[in-house]
Amino acid sequence: MDDLNSILDDMQKLSEACHNMESKNIYVGIIGSAGSEVVKIAHAHEYGDGKLPERSFIRASFDADQAKLDDIVTGEVMKVLDGKTSADAAANSIGAQSAQLVQNFIDSNRVKPQSDFTKKTQHTTLYETGTHIRDRIAYEVVNT
Repeated sequence: MDDLNSILDDMQKLSEACHNMESKNIYVGIIGSAGSEVVKIAHAHEYGDGKLPERSFIRASFDADQAKLDDIVTGEVMKVLDGKTSADAAANSIGAQSAQLVQNFIDSNRVKPQSDFTKKTQHTTLYETGTHIRDRIAYEVVNT
C-alpha cells in the first residue's frame, strides 16, 4: 500500500508540475509599448513595410535554431518534472536562452535583406541602425 501511495504522490506532483508549466506564456522579442519607436522599427524589419523589405530576425532565428530551442525547452521541462526546479525558474530560463538565440542570430549576421540594394549597402544587419535592436531583445513570462 505504501508503494501505491508513493506512486499516487508522484503522479500528483507530475500533474501539478505540468499544470504550472502550462500556465506560462513566454514572449521573446522587443518588449515594450506598441507605439514606441524601437517597436515600430523592429516590426518594419521583421515583417517589412511599404519601403523596407522583410528581414525577419525573430521568426528566422527560431526557424534556423529549432533544434537548439527544442533542446532548451525539453531540458527545462525535464528539470521541472524531476523536481529540480520550479515552473517559474524554467520559464525564465527558456525565455533568457531564447532571447540569446535571437541575439546570436543577429550577431552572426544571418538576417538576410531581401533586396539587392540593401545587400550592397548593409553590412551588419540590425546593429548599425542606431536603434540597436539586437540589444533590446528581451523576454517576458506571463502567467495565464
